Amino acid sequence: MSKTLQSWQQANWPQTAQRWTAAELSKQNIRLIDELQVVKTWALGHVLKQSTDSDDTFFKATAFLPLFSNEASLCAKLFELFPQYSARVIAFDAHQQWMLTESFGEAFVDTVPLCDWVKPFTEFANLQLASVDHIEELEAAGCIRRDITQLPIQLQRIFNDKAIISRLPQDIDLSTERLSQVLTKLKQSITALAAYQLPSSLVHSDLHIENIVPRNGVKEHFTFFDWSDGCISHPFIDGTYLFRMDDSEGKQQIIDAYLNQWSKYGSKDELKRAWQLAESICYAHQAVSYAGMLHILSEQQTPDLIHAFENAFRRFLFKVMN
Repeated sequence: MSKTLQSWQQANWPQTAQRWTAAELSKQNIRLIDELQVVKTWALGHVLKQSTDSDDTFFKATAFLPLFSNEASLCAKLFELFPQYSARVIAFDAHQQWMLTESFGEAFVDTVPLCDWVKPFTEFANLQLASVDHIEELEAAGCIRRDITQLPIQLQRIFNDKAIISRLPQDIDLSTERLSQVLTKLKQSITALAAYQLPSSLVHSDLHIENIVPRNGVKEHFTFFDWSDGCISHPFIDGTYLFRMDDSEGKQQIIDAYLNQWSKYGSKDELKRAWQLAESICYAHQAVSYAGMLHILSEQQTPDLIHAFENAFRRFLFKVMN
């Protein structure tokens, strides 16, 4: 099993990142103050902050993974197409998957009341709808296509990969009969969802409140960030965090506000049925994503991902059979 060497594992890191940052900011006549400072480092990316004579800028290097889009070039394209929803990319290196962005404010925290989720998810639906007319441009910018019809094939490969499946707890039933039933049910759900003819769109794949920033502190306009898992797929894949919430009036208000934006594609009842069908498919999408990470990253890099991988599979296997 081959392991990919990431930017931050290479010689002369972070000096190479510092030189690139200085050179790119110099082109913009921006003067650096001090050196890059670590904001966050993890197996999937590194975020650093560069103070300047105008404002802070942020450097991000994203991991090379088979199911990750080229976040640097994708974010540059998103700012070009949808500046009202995106951080300004000052510079990017598509080859290294590095980018520099302007500071774009403080993200929501996960303790905000659910009423604060309603407007951002409404606006995100509008971003997805706008993206439908730009699919080819997004693909050209490194946004990968992850068609839901491919999920059964991808899961079958995972089920056949002992190195991946061995990381799941033994209490999960992975018998041949069980997995055959699971894949049959998933195919049925995918076929039923496809019948609603919702278009493929931009998908974040990790859409939660902590990846959303109110622009200028105003809770009417929002910047969506952290697009490493971004792809082109069925739009309702982005229900991942909503699906997992306990049922409540607040949760339903978020879902209703989001689905209302898709009214041209179906009645309220039709969209609700499509949304319900999407839940098991969403979990399958996530399970495939985590399996792809574990296939490339070493065990030392992935202790935090093992738990997420297990949970994704448990949610998928339970939902698809119930």
